[in-house]
Amino acid sequence: MGCAELNCHWHLITITKIIRSDTKVPSRNIHPKKNTHLKRTMLAAICTYSLLGVTNQALADTTQTKQIPLHFIVAATDKDGANAKVDQATIEQSIENLNSHYQGTGYSYHYKSTDFVTNEEMPGFYDDDYSPDNRVLFIEPYFDKSALNVMVADFDGVNGNAFFPYFGVDGVLIDTEDLVTTTLAHEIGHNLSLLHTFADGDDEPISVQIGERGYLYGDQIIDTPPSFDDLDDDIENCEYTGSAEDEEGTPYAPDAKNIMSQGKNTCRTHFSAQQIDRMQYVLQRDKYHLFNQFGEGRTVPNCENSIIVTQFPHIDGFNFNQEIAQPWVQDVANNGFFFRTSPDSNSSRTGADEPFEGHSYLQIDSSKRDDTDFDDIVYAKKGDKLNYLSPCYDLSFIEKPTLEFYFNMHGKDMGTSIIEVSADNAQTWAELWRKEGQQHSDGDIWEKVTVDLSNYRTTPAQLRLSHIIEGEKGDASFDLFTISGTLPQQDYEFNSNTLNIAENENEVTFKVIKNSGLDSSSKIRIYTEDVDAIAGEDYTALDETLTFSSQETEKELAINIFDNNEVDGSRSFNIKLASDESDIIFNESIVTIEDNDVDFSYELGISDTQISENSGQLLVGIIKSDPTDFETKVRIKTTDDSAVGGTDFTALDEVLTFAQGETQKNITIDIIDNSEVDGSRRFTLVLESESFNEKYADEVITITNEDGIPEHATPDDKASGSVSGYFTLMLGALCFIRRNRKKNIKD
Repeated sequence: MGCAELNCHWHLITITKIIRSDTKVPSRNIHPKKNTHLKRTMLAAICTYSLLGVTNQALADTTQTKQIPLHFIVAATDKDGANAKVDQATIEQSIENLNSHYQGTGYSYHYKSTDFVTNEEMPGFYDDDYSPDNRVLFIEPYFDKSALNVMVADFDGVNGNAFFPYFGVDGVLIDTEDLVTTTLAHEIGHNLSLLHTFADGDDEPISVQIGERGYLYGDQIIDTPPSFDDLDDDIENCEYTGSAEDEEGTPYAPDAKNIMSQGKNTCRTHFSAQQIDRMQYVLQRDKYHLFNQFGEGRTVPNCENSIIVTQFPHIDGFNFNQEIAQPWVQDVANNGFFFRTSPDSNSSRTGADEPFEGHSYLQIDSSKRDDTDFDDIVYAKKGDKLNYLSPCYDLSFIEKPTLEFYFNMHGKDMGTSIIEVSADNAQTWAELWRKEGQQHSDGDIWEKVTVDLSNYRTTPAQLRLSHIIEGEKGDASFDLFTISGTLPQQDYEFNSNTLNIAENENEVTFKVIKNSGLDSSSKIRIYTEDVDAIAGEDYTALDETLTFSSQETEKELAINIFDNNEVDGSRSFNIKLASDESDIIFNESIVTIEDNDVDFSYELGISDTQISENSGQLLVGIIKSDPTDFETKVRIKTTDDSAVGGTDFTALDEVLTFAQGETQKNITIDIIDNSEVDGSRRFTLVLESESFNEKYADEVITITNEDGIPEHATPDDKASGSVSGYFTLMLGALCFIRRNRKKNIKD
């Protein structure tokens, strides 16, 4: 499983060689199992190209982008930034480019601060050929431990460098000329655990690398096409044009557009879906402090600042390709370096050979830090203690709770592994399990452990996995942590299975009663379901989870009922109690909304629909058939016929408001006496609903003429008494004729 000949471990910080378009990376085998001598040469053989952007759609549904701050450490001649290797505009451009590359991953980057470092503070840092092997000196005092650090200088022979996650360092090194290229995106990919797509891609047949166990080989990502170092010679126009085949005769088809591939700067456009999964895993567990997941700075989770787990079993297999809502995480406040998530050990002399289940497992990498020229700097030393923290659990939701996990402690320098619990918000810790020294003779042995947690059901509890390092060959391994127990029997009911409520009472109240499992906390889903009442129109829909604490037996709830002032009869809806985790229905109640609205109407009250034009006004009554306990409105208007509004009468178009209990209103309409002989004229009074345009009975009003009978009088005119006026008119005409005849004779 490892490279036993040299007792080597794979602790690689990647360095990018400066490669121009007319140069190639020399071929080399860098697999630690086969050629451990060349393992160290990887430090000067990888991260060679600029990268373009993320196009993967795996996270297209991301609803919230988490912001990661960037702290820049820039070489300059003084602390104010004189002669800085890059200016602020370049820094801002690099961030803009970086965000375009990581678009769609669920994370973005923003500027936080810049620290200028001089040769006086860091000898040689401002020179044109600063050695990246001196990178360990950057950790203090220039790093911002609450940001991702970007060190910018003219580095000797490289254009980029990155710390892998298990170093516990949030940092990358970028050559001055490459800050605005895609090198920054590439190096951050390494800091988030990604390997090159061409890493050891010729060690196993392609069928193995893309198969179920492909996570053990190459770049440990199954959905990236296998590749190896020499294939970049045949990449033209961003496509592989070569004819290389594996040992089974399967042709290679490397993806030259992957950000972690050997494609040219202008070719790289995307991460694969599983690469994004892997970066998310690291951000969620190792770098949550960068976006203040639990509080400012390096605040670790406890039972006050994090979500408490109440659904069981809770399983964490430490798999790169599995998302867990509340995972176990690094103790970023106290760990000098980190637990490592890995698909295998890098040594045959210590650590587990492969996961107990899934794609990866949790490992303590206790080897000496051998990637620096400074002999007094070690990756891990005897006595170092590392912690890995669980989420907070409310174990009152299960009976007989336990922690089960698998471990392997193979290695002659094995230290001490401990499981602890805290029931006082991480103030004190009690030991539950301990193993000291080597427990297993080989890396293929996984031992199961069961820890009783029954004493921690009364208050929320948090677990902690700790390991104290003894020596270099002491890679303790852990997998499949499961918190589970027996779900208590659940029995719930309503205080009544039938509820009646008048719609003007505004809400219906009821109780949910828990009848069993009172020693345990529990959750139950309660929701409403339409029958003939409609949620949103007749009542407020309900769909939520009720949490009963231990010994709690009932909860009172209320649902809003809408009083709609419509005569729509009785309507019903159901309230249901169901399991929080399944479709099991415990109980249901039917709610009937009784309609309290009266079916009322309006009519016009007029004593005589015929009125003389010299009467002055028409008195009109508007009568509501039944009183209501709410305000109503009705519209009354006139429409012309032979009578014309404004000429024969005053036109009307008005909305009348009937107060609560009011049943009649009176109005008057002015009748215009025009002194013209114009006969009888008519207009119509119209009564209709103000809201729904419902029409009630109309009335036709006749205005009678009192000014004489016109030449073509109608029978109605005569019947109305206008005949006498007609004879009077005729008599006047005869008298006029007689006078004129006498005058003519006389003349």
